[in-house]
Amino acid sequence: MQNQNESLIDILALLYKKRRMIITVCITTSVICAGISLLLPNFYEASTQFYAASPDLAQPDPVGNQSEQKEIYGNDHDVDRLITIANSSEIKNFMIEEFDLYNTYDIDPDKPLAKHKVMLKLEKLYNIKKTKYDAIKLSFEDKDPERAAEVCNAVRNKVDSIASALIKESQVKLIASYESKLQTKQAQYDEIADSLYVVRDRYNIFNTQSQGEAFGASMVKLEGSVQSYVARITMMKNNSAIPRDSIAIAEAKLAGFRSQYNKLIKNISSYNDGYPKVLKYERELKDFGDQLNLDKERMKQLKAAYNSKINAIHIVEKAEEPAYKSRPKRSYIVVGVAMVSFLFMSLWLILVDQFKKDNWGQKFRDA
Repeated sequence: MQNQNESLIDILALLYKKRRMIITVCITTSVICAGISLLLPNFYEASTQFYAASPDLAQPDPVGNQSEQKEIYGNDHDVDRLITIANSSEIKNFMIEEFDLYNTYDIDPDKPLAKHKVMLKLEKLYNIKKTKYDAIKLSFEDKDPERAAEVCNAVRNKVDSIASALIKESQVKLIASYESKLQTKQAQYDEIADSLYVVRDRYNIFNTQSQGEAFGASMVKLEGSVQSYVARITMMKNNSAIPRDSIAIAEAKLAGFRSQYNKLIKNISSYNDGYPKVLKYERELKDFGDQLNLDKERMKQLKAAYNSKINAIHIVEKAEEPAYKSRPKRSYIVVGVAMVSFLFMSLWLILVDQFKKDNWGQKFRDA
């Protein structure tokens, strides 16, 4: 333990003895570093923040009186989708072409590694991340503060455009699916209507409700007429004063009423046979028609939603031209270089002193 303390004291004594040299080296390197750092260009960071919008906003309201509360802001999946889009090659290619980054960064686009070099530049200057408040922060650094803000706003709008296009694409698929279903249902509806027409024609039923009431009223009336003429003819036959011609006329009318009655009985029988079938098809046609009308209304709403403007993001903060540089932090660089210089100079002095004490040079020569 004593040897360790003596070694530490020796090292501190050595550094104190060489303090002027150490201070001189640290000051010299700091001054040189400060001079070099002044030659470094200033970079300015602009940023914009936005929230993901819920895809529910692109969906039409439900048909009917039902109301459904929609989410305004997207969930984690929506945030991840926007971040994925923002980091995609499409966005980076947009930045390169829109702002002529090859020329900005003095990269010859005709060289084989030109695309790789400009992508490496973007990796350093472009950043997008999720904040602790679940917002998305998109930032960009550039030597020109105005261009930094322009890039941020343009990229944010491009992300919104791509995300909205994806929603539009989903809407197109949904509309196509609905159109196919509507065509199928319309064909089924027409088939039921044709079946109803055939059944009505077969059983001579044109209206189930009014026709049944009419049959009932006609039957009562004809029964009354038949019974009335039967009684009248009986009375006329019992009265010898009544001419035979009058009795014949009454009997002819009775035969007519009976013929009408028999025909009515046949019609009622046919009506009773066809009534359940007609009623079945009428109910199916009504229910199917109601559902078909709802689907058509749904289709109109889907198309209206598709034709309306959709935003995939909610902008919280637009990028503005930064007033202060983001880097380089020259004071940090100078202090850091000074500390590193002190560390390396101290290690060098300690190593030189050890070499002298142990005569390592002679040991290497003797080896």
